[in-house]
Amino acid sequence: MTEEKQQGSWQIGEWIADPSDDSLTREQTIVKIEPRLMQLLVCLAQSAPQVVSMERLLTEVWSGVIVGSASVYQSVSQLRKTLGDTETEPKYIETVARKGYRLIAPVRRLTMPVPGTTDAAVQTPISTRARRPSLIGAGALILIAAVGLWWWRSIVEVPVADSVVVLPFVDLTSDQSERPFCDGLTEEVSNWVAQLPAVNVVARTSAFSYRDKQQDVREIGRQLGTTHALEGSVRRQGDDLRVTIKLVATRTGFQVWAETYDTANTNILEVQEEIARAVATNLEVRITEDSLQSMAARRTVSDKAERMYLTARHHRQQSTRANNDQAIQLYKSALLEDPEFALAYTGLAAAYLDERYFSARPVAEIAAEAEPLLAKAEKLQPRLPEVFVVRGALESEKSQPEAAKRNLLQAIRLNANSVPAMSELGYLYLTSGEPRAALQNYTRAALLDPINGNLQAQRCLALQDLAQYDEATRACERARALGAQSEWPFTASALLADARGRIDEAMQWNKAALERSPNLTANLVQRGEWLLMLGMKDQAQAQYQIALESVAGDARQDAQLLNLGFRLAFARGGAAALRAEIAATPIESATPTEIKLLVAEAALFVNDAPLARQLVDSALADPTLAPTVLGRPWSARTGDTFQLAAAMAKSRTGDAAGAERHLAELTKLLDRLTAAGMRRYGIQELRAKVAAQRGDPDQAMRALRAAANLGWPGEQRAQIEPYLAAVRERADYKELIRRVAASNDAMRKRLSAPQAPRS
Repeated sequence: MTEEKQQGSWQIGEWIADPSDDSLTREQTIVKIEPRLMQLLVCLAQSAPQVVSMERLLTEVWSGVIVGSASVYQSVSQLRKTLGDTETEPKYIETVARKGYRLIAPVRRLTMPVPGTTDAAVQTPISTRARRPSLIGAGALILIAAVGLWWWRSIVEVPVADSVVVLPFVDLTSDQSERPFCDGLTEEVSNWVAQLPAVNVVARTSAFSYRDKQQDVREIGRQLGTTHALEGSVRRQGDDLRVTIKLVATRTGFQVWAETYDTANTNILEVQEEIARAVATNLEVRITEDSLQSMAARRTVSDKAERMYLTARHHRQQSTRANNDQAIQLYKSALLEDPEFALAYTGLAAAYLDERYFSARPVAEIAAEAEPLLAKAEKLQPRLPEVFVVRGALESEKSQPEAAKRNLLQAIRLNANSVPAMSELGYLYLTSGEPRAALQNYTRAALLDPINGNLQAQRCLALQDLAQYDEATRACERARALGAQSEWPFTASALLADARGRIDEAMQWNKAALERSPNLTANLVQRGEWLLMLGMKDQAQAQYQIALESVAGDARQDAQLLNLGFRLAFARGGAAALRAEIAATPIESATPTEIKLLVAEAALFVNDAPLARQLVDSALADPTLAPTVLGRPWSARTGDTFQLAAAMAKSRTGDAAGAERHLAELTKLLDRLTAAGMRRYGIQELRAKVAAQRGDPDQAMRALRAAANLGWPGEQRAQIEPYLAAVRERADYKELIRRVAASNDAMRKRLSAPQAPRS
C-alpha cells in the first residue's frame, strides 16, 4: 500500500481510524491495533462498498511476505472483534462467499483542511451507501482523535522496536510429566525467535518469572516493555505431542496469530522453526540469509535427540548438582542419537563447566573435557553463538580474559539477544577494572532480562566503582526486590556500603546475605575481615572459626581464609603468633601458587625479609602462576595487591631496581583504573603505600587523606602493616588515624545497638 494511500484518517461507522499511529477512536475509547490490521482496514475502506478479493488482500496488505489465506482469516476475525462486529449479523465487514470481503459500514475519508477550502471539500464521501454525515465536523473529529492519542501516550509507554517474550509453555498432559520438556521447548523456541533480525527477545529468567501466574498479558507487556507475547501449551497423546501456540499483541491483548502442531505429522524441530518463521511473518520481519544460517546451526537430524536436548536444558537450568548430572547424561544420550548435533556438544561442555561449582572440579580437568567438545561443535556449526558463550566462560575461569572477551563478543555478533554473553562480558570488564564497559553490558543485558535480580546486583557493583552511589543504591534496591530469596543482591548491597566506608551498614547487609546462604565461605570471611577492621578481635576470631567449618577441603588452600587467619594471629598475638601460623602452613605443596605470596606478605609483617624474598621468587618462577595474580584490578580497587609485598621483599633484600619495577607496574595499574572512572578509597590507599615505599612521605599523606575523604576505614591495618612505616611518626598521620579511629568507634557502637532486620 503506497504512502499516499495511507495519509489521512477515516471515519468507519462509529470509529475513527488513523493509520499514522494505528489507532481506532470511538467516543472516549482509543484502541491501538497492529499495523497489518490497519492496512487491511484501509484497503477495505478504499474499495467500499466493492468486494476485495483474497488475492488482492494478499498482494497489497501482505506484500513481500509469503503467507496463505489463513493469515487473512485470522486478521479479519481480529478486526471484527476490535470493531465489535459479529459474523452472524455484520455491521462492518461482510464475508462474500468464494469472492472475498467488503466493508458495509458508512465510510468517509477525513483529511486535514487546506487554506481556502470549505468543510464540504474536507469531507469526501466514499461509500454510495453512506448515511447523513455526523454533526461533528472533520476538524473536531481530528481534534478528538489527537486529544485521545495524547491521553493514550501519557499513560502507556509504547515500545519502539518489536520485542517478544516467550512465556513458559503449559503442560496440559494429565500427569504433568512433560514439564521438563515444556521448559526446554520454551527456551529453545526463544532462541529460535532470537535469530530474527531487529527483534528483541526477553531472556529466560524474566520470562520464567511468570510461570503458573494468571496475569493479564497486557500487564506482562508493560512490566517487560514488550510488544508481543508468545504463549504455548503441550499435550501428549500416546507417542505424539500436540503443541498449540499463539502470538498476542501486549498493547491490546488481542491474538495476532495462532497455530496447532501435531508431531505425528512433523517433528519437534520443525515446530520450532515454523514458529520462528510465523513470528517473523506477523511482525513483518524479513528473514535474512544470516538468520537462515543461524537457524540451520540449531538443527539435528533426530527428533529423539532434540527431545533429549530440550529436557537436558531444563535440568541444567535448575542449578543443582543432581540436575546437572542428569543433564550430562541426557546430552550424552542425544549425541548417541545424532553424533553431529552441535548444540548437544555445547550443552555438554557447559554442564561440565558447571561442575566447577557443584563438584569443585579443577578448571584444568574440566577444560581437558570441555575444549574438545567445543572444538567439535564449532567445526560442525561455526555460527552457533552458544559455542562462544561457553568457551568465553571457560577461558574466564582459566584467567585468560582477552581470549574470553574475543569469544563473548563473537557470541553477541551472532546473537544480539545473548544475555549470557553480555552478562559474562560484564563480569570480565568488571574484574578487569573497566566499570564503564561492565555497566554498559550489564545494562544491555538487564533490558532483555528486566526481572533478573542478579543483573541488577552486578549493575550495582559497576556503579559503586564509578562512585555513582545514588544509582548504585537504586540498582541494589531493585536487585533485592527481584531476588529477595537470593544472597547475592544482599552481598552486593554490603559491598556498596563498604565502598562508602560504612562498615556497620555493610555488616547488616552481610547478615541478611548469610541468612539466605549460611555456609558461603566468602561471605563468612568478609564478615571476619570487617570485624577485624573495626578492632573487634574476639568477634572476628569467632567468625573465623565459623568460616573454617564451612570449608569442605583443606582450609589452608583457601587464600582468602588463610589471609584472615594471618591477620587475626598478628592482631591478637603479635609476631610470635604469626610466626607460628606461618610455620604451620604447608608452603611447598601449596596450590594455588598465590598461597606462597600470602605467606611472603606475612613474613614481611614479622621482618623476615629473606623468607619473603625466597617465596616471591619461587612464586614468580612457577609456570602455573596466572599473570594477573600479582596485580589483580579486582583486588587493587579495595586496597589489596601482591605487588607491594613483592616490591618490599626485593627492596629489603637489596634489589632496589626489582622493587621499583613492581611499584611502577602497580602505579600503571592504578593510573589505568583511575582513567577508567574508578573512584574508590582502596586506590588512594595503595597510592599512599607506593609513595611511602618510594620515600615520598608528603605524597603518601596526600593520598591517604584522599582515601579518608572517600570513606577509608583502615586505621587498624595501617597500624600493623609494614607499608606505611615511613609516615607513622608524622603528626598529620597520627591526627588522620585519630579521625578515622573515631569514625570506626562510632560504627562499633552502632553495631552493638539493636538493629532492625534488613530486607
